[in-house]
Amino acid sequence: MTITRDEHGIPHVVGDSVLAVARAQGRATAEDRAWQLDVERRRGEGTCAEVFGAAALEWDVLARRALLPDIARRAYAALSAESRAFVDAYVEGVNEVLERRWHPWTPLAVFAAQHLLFSGFPSKLWRRHLAATAGPEWVELFRAEGLPGGSNAFVVDGTLTASGLPILAGDPHRVIEAPGCYAQVRLVCTDPDDSFDVRGLTFAGVPGVQHFAHAGAVAWGITNAVADDEDIAVEELERRNGTVIARGPAGWEPVGRRVEQVRVRTGESTYDVHEVEVLVTERGPVVIGGPGEAETFSLRTPAYVLGDLGLDAILPLLRARTAADVTGAFTGHWVGPVDNLLVADVHGAVEHRVAGRIPERAPDGRWTGWVTDLPRRTGPLLVTANDRATPDFARVGSDFAPPHRASRIRALLRERLSAGPIDVEGAAAVLADVRQNAGAALLDTVATLVDLTGPAAALRDRLLAWDRTMATDSVDAALFAAVRAAVVEGLHDAPLLRGVDGSPYGDLFAPWFDLRGRLRLCLPAILATDKPFGIDVLQVVAVALDQVATRPEPPTAWGIEHVIVPLTPHQQFGLPAPEPIPSVAVPGDDDCVFAARALGGTGACVHGPVARYVWDLAGESRWVVPLGASGDPASPYHHDQQAVWAAGGTVPIKEPL
Repeated sequence: MTITRDEHGIPHVVGDSVLAVARAQGRATAEDRAWQLDVERRRGEGTCAEVFGAAALEWDVLARRALLPDIARRAYAALSAESRAFVDAYVEGVNEVLERRWHPWTPLAVFAAQHLLFSGFPSKLWRRHLAATAGPEWVELFRAEGLPGGSNAFVVDGTLTASGLPILAGDPHRVIEAPGCYAQVRLVCTDPDDSFDVRGLTFAGVPGVQHFAHAGAVAWGITNAVADDEDIAVEELERRNGTVIARGPAGWEPVGRRVEQVRVRTGESTYDVHEVEVLVTERGPVVIGGPGEAETFSLRTPAYVLGDLGLDAILPLLRARTAADVTGAFTGHWVGPVDNLLVADVHGAVEHRVAGRIPERAPDGRWTGWVTDLPRRTGPLLVTANDRATPDFARVGSDFAPPHRASRIRALLRERLSAGPIDVEGAAAVLADVRQNAGAALLDTVATLVDLTGPAAALRDRLLAWDRTMATDSVDAALFAAVRAAVVEGLHDAPLLRGVDGSPYGDLFAPWFDLRGRLRLCLPAILATDKPFGIDVLQVVAVALDQVATRPEPPTAWGIEHVIVPLTPHQQFGLPAPEPIPSVAVPGDDDCVFAARALGGTGACVHGPVARYVWDLAGESRWVVPLGASGDPASPYHHDQQAVWAAGGTVPIKEPL
């Protein structure tokens, strides 16, 4: 086996067998991301507090109570013999480098940890909280995907491209981490009876490629389908005679119980021990509350019910030659998150289908099976941006991203097609688009305002003349964001929303309970509602205009404060970063195609495209990540892709040096 690297330090792994490839990939990842792999292992095990102290205890408790290690062990045991050998070989390669050895099931725990909160149940908790505080009548007004921003993907078939072969492009959006969650990799197997050559993006710590890859004759990418695939259940628990029981549909029933110990670092070499009571009812593991607590919830997920994380799909994906091979791997094995899968091959197949396990529910909420007729469509131009792509998506869920990004991508592609076939550069440029799409509703409202003060009227006219691009050098973009923030603040202060803001379940869930973020995300729907929360929105917007127009400080360009801040594990646990990561100005905004989301709508960006890819089946593919291939801040490959990424660009996929 060999590991070579290109000019960006991206590993190109070659092995004479599929197991040699897996082992070399594990070794290459550990060489590049040793510290990150130790953190990811600890996230999956619930042992982060051993390193980060009490700040990480909340995560460790949730990971233990949600049974992440248990699910990973079960899923590992359920793998086919060939898949298990592939994972084992990857772990062998990791353990050749790391001091702390991985368990055979650790990669599955890493995968599970990546998706524990990348799911629907925090938003279900939020909606319960909103109904209890403001009233159930307002829940529908906030009916949208749980967090602002989202992923994009599109595919155009060969009849629309310059080369005559399909181009598939996209950008997954998540919290931007340092090191990044996705690693670029090329995996080559030279076994004549089992050959493949795949370039793709993989979660650091998980073998193969999962969501995004170009395998020569076929390419694929995904966005989250925002499926209703998890349930939280209100539990009533009691302690009786040293045991815990739960009230179930037929009366009181026993609860599985064990106590685990979490070590919490208190000094250089000192630790406290925190006991975690792990409880499992007939409906799932208890993730919030417990006996005697005001609120207690259990969580039921497909991965828990099936004891499967879907990673039997990995080897079929590496071996894929056609779109049918890829869709077969996903539909036959994938569990979750439920994804919008886009796939295209050199034979002309282009398809979008939803893949994963969504429960069918009886009227009483019991799971009775899995939805089998998931949406599927074909066509020369397909776009998915976490939106409700067709009416069939009613079978998938009810909380989708607003249509703004998907509509904008379609419009850009059609605009380019009107001038001729699409090429790789044109496809990449679509992902870099920074036009403010959702902001039209606010600007339309601004246009209706009369009887404004002189400064407010001048600002109104300036915003209405703005080209609506969230460019780093645009002062108007910064003014728009300031007005939007002031409008959100005015809505936030509505008496009816008093008590809604903030998480009652700890800091870990705070992003989902940020009322200002929810208001900003749903602002178009709120502005279209008569007297939302009992307030006059026109008055709120007029006051916001006046506040921004009369600020004493002169306005500055959008990129002065709109800068990317990749979060280290320390920062994600609320601790200072050991070494600051370079920050650069970024364009875009919440619902631009380049959806770089800033905290509070302005300022530091912590959410956005964690990769960008353009798979050209004619062979001129491109990609980029927010930082680089290495997790070592001293490496020349730590953030060598950052400037290109921040400018909305991509780098060509190169051969190794």
